[in-house]
Amino acid sequence: MDAPGGKPFVLFCAGEDSGDILGESFVREAVEADWGAFGAGGRRMESAGLNPLVNFEHLPVSGFGDVLASCGTLRKDFEVLRSALCSPQCLAFVAIDYPGFNMKLVRLAKRLGKPMLYVAPPQIWAWKPGRAKQLRGIPLAVFFDFEVDAYRKHGCEARLMRHPLALAPQLARQPANSAGEVLLLPGSRLAQARRNIRTFLKPALDSAYHIGGGKSVTILAARESLCRPFTEIVDNLALKKTPCEVKIEVIPASTEERLERYSRASLALVCPGTATLEVALAATPMVICTKPDLLTYALGKILVRSKNFGLPNLIAGEPFYEEFIAPPFANSNDVAKRVLDACQKAVLQPLDVVIRTIRSKLSGGIAARELMLEFLGQFVEGKSH
Repeated sequence: MDAPGGKPFVLFCAGEDSGDILGESFVREAVEADWGAFGAGGRRMESAGLNPLVNFEHLPVSGFGDVLASCGTLRKDFEVLRSALCSPQCLAFVAIDYPGFNMKLVRLAKRLGKPMLYVAPPQIWAWKPGRAKQLRGIPLAVFFDFEVDAYRKHGCEARLMRHPLALAPQLARQPANSAGEVLLLPGSRLAQARRNIRTFLKPALDSAYHIGGGKSVTILAARESLCRPFTEIVDNLALKKTPCEVKIEVIPASTEERLERYSRASLALVCPGTATLEVALAATPMVICTKPDLLTYALGKILVRSKNFGLPNLIAGEPFYEEFIAPPFANSNDVAKRVLDACQKAVLQPLDVVIRTIRSKLSGGIAARELMLEFLGQFVEGKSH
């Protein structure tokens, strides 16, 4: 990985694929303004001009159990980013989601007196509201009205930002069961995706048979590097004979291609995250489902305050889509039956109102380009020195 040179630079940190999508336009604006751009990001941020300091493949982990298993590698990567932030040539820091790293870097940047912008900060409205105190005085860019209210109640400088999906093309919903394909989007973090494939592939196959006419299930990988482990998981499951074909594909890079790909399916089982918004905008029936690790599940039952966890339901303010969190020790047959029932309801649900509501909620606020130019404009004098 390239190390920062003598040119003043902005440090960026995004640790998962959804953050990589959000960070792309911010990196591009910094590079076009003739700033150096270093830090952590994926293929989209790198294509926009980011010089990576760490291997992005290490970073997409979630849940307390998964983080503990990777703590050695994560600690080394964090130290690289910490050193870059301490460099006198680093004049500003842009954090994008990923609170496990970014909240630590925020505290350090505060001590160093370095300007910051936090895009998609921690979800204090769902859990850990105490983080708001650490975010006071830092410009926060959030995507939904309820987030603005939540942060401002805690004295934070939250600003509504237009979501990148606001410009996504409108797609017509496919006729029910026309494609006969069920998509499984297990998430971008390998440990989480492993659990989700093992837990939800059977319900996906059952749904493809009962709802889609027995044609196929396609597992969509967020990155090329996930295809091999996904294939090994499917092979090791030793599935009984089924009329449904199981395929593995990489999700297309562009928003337009992703939405078009989703729209060709009859149904999707989707891990919580930005992908749920994309599938909703593609007018594809969906069940939002995941299986957390044991420690995360146990702590979530105690700490999480939100009734819903799927973004379409959160921003619409209503549970339009079925949500299912599989308990760690749940009987697999019971899980399969419950998810199949949810899938059968999903394909019958009218989605026009849902899509209009989501589009409206995503369209407000300042554009990423304007926000980044405004942020960089404060440091033109510092850059010249």
